[in-house]
Amino acid sequence: MSGMSGMGDEIHDLVHAFADGELEPAEAEAFREHLGTCEQCQAELDDILQLQALSGRLASMEAKQAPAPVEATAPVQPPAPVQAPAQAARHAEDAPSRAFRPAWSRRRRAGLSVLVGGALAAAFAFAVLRTPGPGSNVPEALALAPTRSMEARLSYGGASDWRPYGVKRSGSERALEMVPLETQARLEKKGDLHGLATTFVLRGEKDQAAEYLSKLPSSPDVDSDRAVVALSKGALEEALILLEGVLEKAPNHAPALWNQGLVLRELGLDLLAAESFGKVAALNEPGWSNEAREYKALLERQGQERHNRWKAVWDAGKLMAEQGTPLTDSQVRDAPPMARRYLYLAAWSAPSAERIRALLPVARALDAHYGGTVLVSYVERTAKRDFSKRAPMAATFSQVLAGKVDASAGEAFVRQLQAAGEQDILLGALPLLNMLPARVELYEATARAVGDPWFVMNAQLQRARAQLAASELGQVEATLRAAVSPCEQQRLDYRCAELEQMLAELYTSEHRLSEARQHARQGLAWAKQVNDAGIEVRLLQNLGQIARFQKGFTLSRAYTREAALREPEYCPSQIHAHESLAIVRMFELRTADAREELETLPRCGAEPTLVSAFVLADLARIDPKPGDVEKVLAMLDRLRAPGTLRAGVKLMADHLEGRVRLLQDRAAGQRILREVITASEKLPREETAAQKARAASYSMLILDAGKAGEYGPALDLFTQEVNAPSPSRCMLGVELAFERTLVAARGAAGELVGAYDADRSTLDFDVEKLVPEPVLAALRPCEQVQVFARYPLHGRAGLLPPSIAWSYRWGPEHKAPAMAGQPRRLVISDVEAPASLGLPRLSPWVPTQEATSRIVLSGAQATPSRVLAEMVDADEIDVHAHGLVNLGLSDASLIVLSPQPDGQYALLAGEVRRQHLKRAPVVVLASCRAAQTVPYLHEPWSLPTSFLDAGARAVIASPTDIPDAEAGPFFEAVRARLRAGEPPAVAVRNERLAALARDPQSWARTVVIFE
Repeated sequence: MSGMSGMGDEIHDLVHAFADGELEPAEAEAFREHLGTCEQCQAELDDILQLQALSGRLASMEAKQAPAPVEATAPVQPPAPVQAPAQAARHAEDAPSRAFRPAWSRRRRAGLSVLVGGALAAAFAFAVLRTPGPGSNVPEALALAPTRSMEARLSYGGASDWRPYGVKRSGSERALEMVPLETQARLEKKGDLHGLATTFVLRGEKDQAAEYLSKLPSSPDVDSDRAVVALSKGALEEALILLEGVLEKAPNHAPALWNQGLVLRELGLDLLAAESFGKVAALNEPGWSNEAREYKALLERQGQERHNRWKAVWDAGKLMAEQGTPLTDSQVRDAPPMARRYLYLAAWSAPSAERIRALLPVARALDAHYGGTVLVSYVERTAKRDFSKRAPMAATFSQVLAGKVDASAGEAFVRQLQAAGEQDILLGALPLLNMLPARVELYEATARAVGDPWFVMNAQLQRARAQLAASELGQVEATLRAAVSPCEQQRLDYRCAELEQMLAELYTSEHRLSEARQHARQGLAWAKQVNDAGIEVRLLQNLGQIARFQKGFTLSRAYTREAALREPEYCPSQIHAHESLAIVRMFELRTADAREELETLPRCGAEPTLVSAFVLADLARIDPKPGDVEKVLAMLDRLRAPGTLRAGVKLMADHLEGRVRLLQDRAAGQRILREVITASEKLPREETAAQKARAASYSMLILDAGKAGEYGPALDLFTQEVNAPSPSRCMLGVELAFERTLVAARGAAGELVGAYDADRSTLDFDVEKLVPEPVLAALRPCEQVQVFARYPLHGRAGLLPPSIAWSYRWGPEHKAPAMAGQPRRLVISDVEAPASLGLPRLSPWVPTQEATSRIVLSGAQATPSRVLAEMVDADEIDVHAHGLVNLGLSDASLIVLSPQPDGQYALLAGEVRRQHLKRAPVVVLASCRAAQTVPYLHEPWSLPTSFLDAGARAVIASPTDIPDAEAGPFFEAVRARLRAGEPPAVAVRNERLAALARDPQSWARTVVIFE
């Protein structure tokens, strides 16, 4: 740029002359070179060009708005949605655009911005009135930068070509590609919503992009781009679901395959991501395939390098244990927990003090990793032992390690170690001789005597396993949770991962899924940190199971397949993968796929688990093949060998026997299922496996009665399950399980009506059409209807028409005690939600004028602990606060309250359930989605059912969003009707009809009553 090299800051003043074409050719060329590196001039030129373009459009608009001869015109199509003028002006001010500049300008030029904003608003206002022009289905070729600013791949034809991916290493947010506003206006004029959405994706305006894409019908291209937007927002599961849907319809859809690879990589599922990129590479597309090969190679190389380092430590560790050859410092750093385990094995096998002292470098390297001097002290102390006595025991331990010592010899060896005081070898022998957790007391005492925190922590794990075997689930949780903090403080990485993994399994078995997921992720972080492949796989399997229980079938498949890819030669992992994929397919009613997964189970030595029996038991009913029942029974016989299953899991196996016996001998099947129900009720509530067996047995009996047309017995089973009296009239029972649906009722005159269907083929159903007209006709004359709906349906709005007064029934009846004076009313309102949630402040609560003893918790007082404490003695509870669904905190919806000093702000279903509401209050939850129910396999889980479990008489809530301005008046009117003596279902029905008379689409139709 020799012609301008000495101009200094004056060169910036040439931007207007350049834009107007007033520079000499040589000056213009030199200025172009300067422009390539000067963000100030780029931004200035951008604004000038935008203003010029929009000014021209405004002049054209004025000309077209002049009076013209009247002529026949075609009907004008409804305009496509556009940015509001204020939004457009803001974007013009904050994000001046230029196709060749993929960067966000943060400079402000107020005067020019105002002009551009006003012109932009006028241009968009004009575009709204235009009819989409001809050729609107032809993609607009967007003038884009030579490099792309986002990894994701767009499907829109005008932006789908490959460009190299280029980002800055500044650490700031990604650069944006500012598509000219004139291009957006042209796309708007054509009615090209996909193109418009693409420009907003490139500009980084995710919400605008999502809005436009939502108005388009589903297609592979559109859904792939929707996934790009979800990925940009961090909604990885949503993106994965969209992409799986695309690839089921179009397996070679290149953008979807590419984007799937990105999503899987972000989830940490590297081998699965590499597989997806490999499919893109195989398509041999210009540019994209080469880049996909690079991504695939990088992911595979990283995984292979980790595995190689892990395997090298494994191999070197075995050599150290057998021959005393110490690990290098680098190998210790590559996998510290494995190095530590092999250090102990080498010390326990060492025949001499010299072999022990040779381990000192390994001990020093491990102490450097863990902190302290525990291992060096242990090696030095052990080297001083009397090896004339220790050496023979070390030799025997080597035989134990090789699996050459039987049970009786093992007992003798343990006694010998105890007598000789070789306590460290005893810590190694007990687990290898399969004496844990049975000998946990001996192990724990020995660990404390040795004083090594590695073994003290393992003693807590072994105690928890012993408690689990005894079905003492409460004690298991207490033991594990008490150990977590000391483990973290002592940086016992692998032990911490074990604790987290066991907590994840415990909470999964108890269906405390948000807690399970939290611990599984924490355990995975520990495992990755110390490069322990084995526990990583187990935690991936845990995450897959958690996702399955949460009906996240796509995510479940991803975790499961990744775990299988990590251990391709390990038989139990391969069996787990096929079984898990099979049961997911059963839940999706894809029976052929489920059977295929079972039939491809590897015959590699490990036995199938109870999951296989579950899948085959359902296949024997839905899509039977000869021998299915016999295979299930034989499998159950193997699984129920003495001492193999804890009490609750054994009941699950017994339930499966009853389920398949029902197919051949109805009386025998019914008997077994009733025995399971009786046995399950003798076990504690936290034995979730038993509760699942009970719930599944009730389901089988209810559906069996429905299939036989025995609607009366079926209705009795509905009420027995929830320990409620069976109404003689005005009662509805609904069950939906796999392919079967049962609707049964006692009408206004006590007449029995019902419908049974065994041909459901998809997961989708319309809840408002589930109850057939003959059943509705029998219920319409009822003053109010009690609905007993099982878990997939409980809490759903619209099950019965809005003209019927009805409520969901759950649990035994709670009667309010006699009241002295006015009811004590607790109101939660004007909550100060955490600013980080970005929630708007709700309208102030306006009370009715009735005299009551009222406690209002508002502002900083409305914390979870204060609310829970005040609920205990309330006759009425009204909550006016935001409701959220946040799976990171709770599987059910939660209520946002004011934060406590510890940061806790959420009122959670689990905390509510633990309370005892002495006065059986009627609870009004005027919060969005407060009635949203998680359909667990054994119970409906929600805020309303938790309030009922805690002692509430009734709960009124909605599973959908509630408009703030209407919530207070509606629920206050309901509360007034309740005080006047109307039952909750009647009070809500009457206010609902009043609201629907004003607005037929009112949200009031979604309000649900739980009693």
